[in-house]
Amino acid sequence: MQTEQALDVATLYTQLPSAGAFETHAKALIDIAEANITRIESQIRDLERLRDRERGIVAHLRMAIAPIKKLPAELLVEIFLLVRDSYPDLPEKNRIRRTQELSHVCAFWRSVALTTPQLWTDKLWNTPKTTPTASSLAGIQQWLDRSAPFHIPVYFCIEQLFWGTVDAQPLVDTLATVARRWKTADFTVFSLDVLSAIPVGSLQSLEELDLCSPDMESHSKVPAFLTAEHLHSICLDTVRTSKFLLPWSQLSYITITDPDPMECLEVLVQCATLEHAVFCTELWKHPPDMSQRPMTTLNRLSFITVEFDDGAQGIYAPFITRLALPSLNTLDLVPSDSPWPSTEFSQFLLRSPNIECLAITRSILDPNNLLAALRHAPSLITLELYSCSECIDDSILVALQYSLSDTIHIAPKLQCLRWTYTGNNFSEEALDAMIQSRWWTDAQIPSLTSLPQVSRWSSIMIRCGEVDELDSEFSSWFAGKLEEYRSQGLDVQVHGYS
Repeated sequence: MQTEQALDVATLYTQLPSAGAFETHAKALIDIAEANITRIESQIRDLERLRDRERGIVAHLRMAIAPIKKLPAELLVEIFLLVRDSYPDLPEKNRIRRTQELSHVCAFWRSVALTTPQLWTDKLWNTPKTTPTASSLAGIQQWLDRSAPFHIPVYFCIEQLFWGTVDAQPLVDTLATVARRWKTADFTVFSLDVLSAIPVGSLQSLEELDLCSPDMESHSKVPAFLTAEHLHSICLDTVRTSKFLLPWSQLSYITITDPDPMECLEVLVQCATLEHAVFCTELWKHPPDMSQRPMTTLNRLSFITVEFDDGAQGIYAPFITRLALPSLNTLDLVPSDSPWPSTEFSQFLLRSPNIECLAITRSILDPNNLLAALRHAPSLITLELYSCSECIDDSILVALQYSLSDTIHIAPKLQCLRWTYTGNNFSEEALDAMIQSRWWTDAQIPSLTSLPQVSRWSSIMIRCGEVDELDSEFSSWFAGKLEEYRSQGLDVQVHGYS
């Protein structure tokens, strides 16, 4: 057709009497051709619409018979939960995004996701750098509503940089609407006033509280936690901590960071059912008057860590002088190079006779102080010393040697030593004699004249200084002895001193 038109145009050009006549006729033909193009393009569009419609039908039909469509909603829910939780180390922000993506795949998946409240129980990381807008608050409220009726963790943190510019009250008000479903609460705020929006009596499900605030005045304005009957664990980085309205007597686990050691002590003595405690505080600059303070006995406390500010000058003895912890199993003490209160510590050990693990870090205690402590620790199994460079010498190693002729054995249950950066103020011979006196294999037991009155070693790890190489800077004789012990099954490692 195009060829015939082309021939007609050439013939027409030679037959017409003038160029003007040819131009007029050509324009007429152009109009006809453009009309034909428009008609054909319209037909193409109609065909494309028909094609796309058929493709849509095919896609819907394939989706309808897809294996995923044959799954019951209950099984699909399990798949959703597996997808959300498939990487437990994934940041919770990414887990939340993954949940949202599941609800945007198709209408059926969205319906299943929106009617599965356990999908929406991940922690929302609320860390606003500006005052939350109405739109963002609506999104948070929607997430909270989708999780009903399940218990949820709540979290918001106003970073210190934004304490003066972010109004946290609208966010707290939104979270407080579902306070009855809080299982854990984690807040970082400048003023405790914002927490006054939490209704009293609404925290029936709260089990754990983590709170950081520099507020020194508003403790009494937050009464809601006082009636949280299931609250058993708290972590507070605060000041005047003992003034908080909390059910102290029902708590089992506490972690307290407060610069005032007396505040930490006041918290401790209120926790009658406490099992696990961690305190980070400063030393007393001057000895407080403890003469009128009654002895406090905490019968359930089995673990306590007390860390005093590194590099500070002062004393820590008042923390232990009026405490009796008969069930204490583990004592982790970081006295921060303060003078070692040998008498007070020995008396404390007498009141706490069941300590099995004693860990001391960054202390200037000398061998006499350590020996006094060991004499009052009859249940001790593990002794951990870290950065106590003056506490080990031959007198300690000799005192720990076992002898049948001794009537009193120091630390008779001791099995494990973990000494790191404890210096090299001891001899190889004394260390070997200590190890050998408390070590025997199962095969050797029948040949023993009498059963030892002490436990045998299970593990010894001594790192005198910075050297990483095993048995370095020791004589070949001592290195051979250590290798012999290892061949007999004793886990023993001794590193030298650089």
